[in-house]
Amino acid sequence: MQTLRGKFLETLLSLRFLFFQYGVVYRLHAADSSTSLRVYGVSWVVLIAIVLLFKIFTFSQKTSVNFQMFLRLFQGTVFVLLLAVLALLIVLIALSFGDIFASLLALIPTGWAILSIAITWKPVVKRLWLWKSIRTIARFYDAAMAMVVFFPIAILSWFPFVSTFQNRLLFNQAFSRGLEISQILSGKPADA
Repeated sequence: MQTLRGKFLETLLSLRFLFFQYGVVYRLHAADSSTSLRVYGVSWVVLIAIVLLFKIFTFSQKTSVNFQMFLRLFQGTVFVLLLAVLALLIVLIALSFGDIFASLLALIPTGWAILSIAITWKPVVKRLWLWKSIRTIARFYDAAMAMVVFFPIAILSWFPFVSTFQNRLLFNQAFSRGLEISQILSGKPADA
């Protein structure tokens, strides 16, 4: 990624995530089997709206000491309007909850593509004063992926049968013998 050729290849490789969004958008029930590019454009408008909402709700309150009350009022108004727009979309366009879930699943790789391209072109993004926003979105992605990975583990840790299964697996003779064999194959002494 240090050379211009490497940056272009990395950008081209990151564009593969956009094909996933393209495929999911046209499978939504709200698209009504339409194959026009307008449907794909609407999905980008939704993505831009989500980024703007993210910026509104993550605006640093340290920099807004003088107008903190106004900021909270504005954020609350935006939140209520967001819920109203979502309710209108569900009623008027027959947007189902499956469509909303599929849209979120489509926007996750699209956001990752944007992050990858932004990291590839970091000097340009810094000159455009977008690097701080990219870092904030990247932190959000990191936290969200950690929740996805660790949430099932946390849920499973509440059940006693999981620890029983883990103990039986770890202290099983066949499993222990497999560990000894792997030590022999790696060239380490078994007693060490």
